[in-house]
This record gives sequence, C-alpha cells and structure tokens, in this order.
Amino acid sequence: MQKSMDVDYNDKQLNDGLSALVASGGSRPLRDMTSWTWDEVHLFHEGTPGDFIEKTVGEPVIKSKFYGSKASLLVFEDGGKPVKAVGVSGDYLRGADDRVSFPADVVVETSPRGAVQLAVPAS
Repeated sequence: MQKSMDVDYNDKQLNDGLSALVASGGSRPLRDMTSWTWDEVHLFHEGTPGDFIEKTVGEPVIKSKFYGSKASLLVFEDGGKPVKAVGVSGDYLRGADDRVSFPADVVVETSPRGAVQLAVPAS
C-alpha cells in the first residue's frame, strides 16, 4: 500500500499570494506564487472522495475516505508524479469551470463573488 502525501497547510508564499489577490483584485499566474517545479495542478474541496482524488492524481493523497478539511486542496504534479499537496485556508479558491485539473499556465483571478478562481488563459 502506498503512503499518502503530507498536506502543507502553511505554505506562506502561496497563501500570501492568494490572500493578496482576494484583497486587491486582478489576476496572476499561479506559477508566480509557488517555489517548486510543476506542470499540472488539481483542485479539490471538502467532502471530495479520497478515491476520486487518487484516481485524478494517480497516487494516494489523503488517508481518509473523504477530504475533511475546510481548506481547498491543491495537488501539484511534475511529469505525471505528485510533488506537493497544499491546503489553502479560507476555502475561497474555486475553478472557473467544472474541471479539477489545470495546466502550468493556469491563472488565478478574482471573481465577482469575492473568491479567487483558477482559469486557463484563452489561447
């Protein structure tokens, strides 16, 4: 049985970057808020089944049957392998559409509802 990942609930650079966007508005590449190498990110919320997270990511991420934290969960991958799991406090992070997986050029933008959302830039 594979070990689950450790979720980092205290990544200052990412949490501060997201909080600043909530306060000021605008948009910014998610990559600018991280210090590690990644090429895909997945977004999950409280209540997401653990088997869905594992199927999406390809490896166990959480130990329980459901993701139980109120923090949004971002799982970053590089080359198809998970490299970091981050819990984003405040539960204000959403997807601009129904997807849970986003490419490396994903942008974080403010939404009219006072949240911030992950959006794929128009090509």
